[in-house]
Amino acid sequence: MQNLSKNKIELLPLPVVEKIAAGEVVERPAAVLKELIENSIDAGATRIDITVEDAGFSLMKVSDNGCGMSDIDLGMSVMRHATSKIRTAGDLFSIATMGFRGEALASIAAVSRTSAASSDNTGGLGHEITVDGGVAQQIKPVPHLRGTTITVKDLFFNVPARKKFMKTARGEHTAIVKILEQIAIPFPSVHFTALIDGKKVIDAPVSVSLQDRICAVAGNELSRNLIECVLENESYSVRAFVSAPEKMCAKPRFQSLYVNLRRIDNDSVTAAVRKAFAQFLGHGSRPAFFCFLDIDPKHVDVNVHPTKQQIKFDDESALFRFVYHTVKEGLKKAGITAEDLYADNNEQISGVGSYLPKVNQSDACQSQNHTNRGPSSFSVRDKTAGSDDMYERPPFDFSNREARLKDGSGSIQTILNFPSVYTEEKTGRSSSDNNLIDDIKKEGENPQHSWELITCFQIHSMFVLAPIKNGILLIDQHAAHERILYEQALSNFQVSAPVSQQLLFPIVLELSIAEKAVLLSGCEYFSNLGFEIGDFGDGAVSVSALPAFLKNGEAQETIREMVRYLLEGRNPANFNDPQKRFAAAFACGAAIKSGQKLSQDEMNGLLNSLFSTENPYTCPHGRPTIVRMSVDELARRFLR
Repeated sequence: MQNLSKNKIELLPLPVVEKIAAGEVVERPAAVLKELIENSIDAGATRIDITVEDAGFSLMKVSDNGCGMSDIDLGMSVMRHATSKIRTAGDLFSIATMGFRGEALASIAAVSRTSAASSDNTGGLGHEITVDGGVAQQIKPVPHLRGTTITVKDLFFNVPARKKFMKTARGEHTAIVKILEQIAIPFPSVHFTALIDGKKVIDAPVSVSLQDRICAVAGNELSRNLIECVLENESYSVRAFVSAPEKMCAKPRFQSLYVNLRRIDNDSVTAAVRKAFAQFLGHGSRPAFFCFLDIDPKHVDVNVHPTKQQIKFDDESALFRFVYHTVKEGLKKAGITAEDLYADNNEQISGVGSYLPKVNQSDACQSQNHTNRGPSSFSVRDKTAGSDDMYERPPFDFSNREARLKDGSGSIQTILNFPSVYTEEKTGRSSSDNNLIDDIKKEGENPQHSWELITCFQIHSMFVLAPIKNGILLIDQHAAHERILYEQALSNFQVSAPVSQQLLFPIVLELSIAEKAVLLSGCEYFSNLGFEIGDFGDGAVSVSALPAFLKNGEAQETIREMVRYLLEGRNPANFNDPQKRFAAAFACGAAIKSGQKLSQDEMNGLLNSLFSTENPYTCPHGRPTIVRMSVDELARRFLR
């Protein structure tokens, strides 16, 4: 007989409850930092100093000059459900502060060793409380100026399983810098400084305007081209800064929405901005924007997500329409039309009153002076350049062409064994593919020519078509060049002194805070690729040397695309090895883009380089570089 005397449902012990609550708020070090900084802002601070070590796991310290706390308030601050922000349930529907839940500090203290020192007077005397894994110590008096200092050490020391699932230190470092960017932008009246691992990452003094603060955080390059769009009615007030249409790109670094100064994500607002840009959008291109929305707190619910990253609006469709009209009218007032942007192109898109852009920007951001960039990395010399133009150096040596033709390498025979089904760094083929490849091999036993002698055709400035004995090959020009540069970059990491070219005048790049932090933290790997990069102060870096094959005019966009790639953390599972990650970033940034026209020599050079790699069948991310169609398949398509 079953024993029913023992209860199946029991109350959890308080330490377990606290760790569960911490799991909702303390997702990672960046989330902790966000909560602490928001509390400082709510305290009325005009200066906030941040110190981080070991990606936040060893130390996070936030000091402010806000209103501070008395000893009684200090003791209450580390208790669960204790807050100065709300008093009744009705207050949840009219929240005007950054923090309000009353769990942040208690949750942080439950999974770390936290100390809080504060003073609410100008006499220089304050109090401090220490909480070790949720266990609070006695409050003691300490010297402290007016304001508060929170110090968090040994994050997740008592929940090692949580720490095991964190990203790499570099990934957490990047997340912290992104959070600092997001919080600093909407508060130009606050002086932010941040010291990460002993290096000053942020020093954003008080700014006179929002646009000045955007400039300080996101960099001059982006901010100087922003268009301001302002509109207000009885329900909403919107002030948006959007990028100029010619500066759109596939994955803009900033698409930021602030609702009552709180950074949140909302698909409706993003869709509204994109719709306002619809007449300018090429395939895959997007505008960057900073949208500041002021709305009565009664019309939003900010208590739907533990970290307040998402909120609910009472009328999402009305918000969509308002943001759309704000940006649309702003562009109109700025005098920007599709006709002006594409005035040189007479061909209109069917059904749309706008003109086709000259360049397809689907793969990456391209500034106007780079739209015709060719794959110089596999051309022997620019035929239009003077005799002293030595920027180009092929990533593979093709000087021994006669020797390669004798043994068949680099010729059509090289690619006869490639499969028709591709997965990431893995290949496979069906029995029918094997039969077809065997037939091609019989026809091409002794090929007498290499790719230099084959007439290739470029399709839509995206693909290269090459005829073979028993069919055709279609090559994705971007993916193919990525594979070439990826393998070259990996080989460069094994060379102590990569070949690079010194610049007579260094290139100065204006970057955002996060971009500069990522670049400087990876200086060692950039150096191994042939770059020489130094800190130029504020939000700038100087580039004094480039990889030998990279043209001076290509450097800016290549570096920017590399940094963008590293910030987005693409394919982190596949590129845990830093060398592979930076090699993939370099390949993505330096590779030719969709929309770039190639000459016959460049197409031939691309194929020669591709089929000299170890794995010519996929790009570093696993996308196929080649699609083969046999003559039989073509015949079937035409019902022959």
